[in-house]
Amino acid sequence: MATAPRPHTLSLPGDLPSHEFGLALGLVVGRYAFKMQDLHYGYWTDDLPVEIQNIAAAQARYTEFLMDRIPPGVRTILDVGCGAGNTARKLLDRGYGVDCVSPNGPLTAAARELLGDRVAFFECRFEDLETDRRYDLILFSESLLFMKLDQALAKALGLLNPGGYLLITDIFKLPAEGKSPIGGGQHLPVFREALACQPVEIVADEDMTPRIAPTFDVLDQAYRQAIQPSYELLMARLAAKYPWTMRFLKWKFRSKIERYEHKHFSGRRNGENFKRYKSYRLFLLRKRDGAVTGKGEGGRGKG
Repeated sequence: MATAPRPHTLSLPGDLPSHEFGLALGLVVGRYAFKMQDLHYGYWTDDLPVEIQNIAAAQARYTEFLMDRIPPGVRTILDVGCGAGNTARKLLDRGYGVDCVSPNGPLTAAARELLGDRVAFFECRFEDLETDRRYDLILFSESLLFMKLDQALAKALGLLNPGGYLLITDIFKLPAEGKSPIGGGQHLPVFREALACQPVEIVADEDMTPRIAPTFDVLDQAYRQAIQPSYELLMARLAAKYPWTMRFLKWKFRSKIERYEHKHFSGRRNGENFKRYKSYRLFLLRKRDGAVTGKGEGGRGKG
């Protein structure tokens, strides 16, 4: 009797950097609980109720929004930080030639299983990428925030064909009073200053913040209604079963525990604070004709 194929299980090595471990863990939980195939935030249109059950649909709308901004004439794309490969799959299905950069071992394994030999994988940090290939468009979908800005822009421009594009969708920090409860992102004023020093034309600068912010309301609700009660139940169970061990651990790691609890259970990581401290934007940048940014700006070998 035939058996159903065994679902792919990501292994999560403990030596991953914290943000990469968090991404891989998020995919594991999201796939199991909400049928998520992506790791980016959701794009919430007016007809989509802001509920945790709809987060996969909101993510799919995000990808559609992103792909609709790809200019005519683009044939080859480098997906920087490809996650589990679902965006690359959709780009391939639209007829683009795609390569992927992925420094995260567990996510690369998931992407390889999904994409097979349809793409070339560069398993390294984007800043360390070395290749003779050149692209019509380089995509940074929530990956630029992990990089040193000047290095990333210089590397990207060197990998573009003449007249090629950078498509960036990401969180940016706003100048605001007080400490943001939501981390991450390049400083938006600094980013704009950096662009002014680069041989690029800003084709589009779109504020996606109102459509992205509801994701934080959904996640905050999930933490307070499901994760926090489960966490408290587990901690109480461990304290009852191993009282002396738990007292020691709570004393030893009290600062880390307090930071974790405040970060996730304070109720401040919501859509309102996201709009106060962050701007989520789409930038489409075109490399100026004749700009010299690196060697080997010829045609690409694939696609």
